[in-house]
Amino acid sequence: MKAQQWVSEQTTSTILAWQPQLKKIIESSSLTRKIALVGMGHPLRSDDYAGSYIVKKTITRAKSKRSDRILLFDGEDNVENLITRIAQLEPEHVIFIDACEMKEEPGETKLISVTQTSYPFFTTHGVPLKLLAQQLLPKSSVWILAIQPASTDFGEQLSKEICAIADSISNFLVKLLEERGQ
Repeated sequence: MKAQQWVSEQTTSTILAWQPQLKKIIESSSLTRKIALVGMGHPLRSDDYAGSYIVKKTITRAKSKRSDRILLFDGEDNVENLITRIAQLEPEHVIFIDACEMKEEPGETKLISVTQTSYPFFTTHGVPLKLLAQQLLPKSSVWILAIQPASTDFGEQLSKEICAIADSISNFLVKLLEERGQ
């Protein structure tokens, strides 16, 4: 079984609370600074792939709405290599989208500041996101849009419930990009 990121019990988000939080982050950010949305997940670990799936789908659907300010990255299972490139952009906000073990119902989604994650926690990534953010993204506010997976067993398909949540998140992101005139 794959190790996953554990997030702290300090979060108070409910199922849809992440939507107004994310919208507020994007709308209140500087018009001169960038925002990076980074999908993460292993394509052969079922629901772990949710973050990458969301970003890939959003990129495809929002091609004509993309800008130089809100950047979409697909890190799949190797986000460590992407972080350095993102850090060079000095974004105001970096939002990682990832399947995280939160001991919640499958599909539960929370927007969590990376500062609210706790050590030690298990991660699918070589280095914990909190450590990467502290070391490589010190000028950015770093967030995790965490999705509780149903399964992270070997497989190439998202579970039915996680696929529905992932599609919903992608739809929300496309709508945000449209509203922002991207």
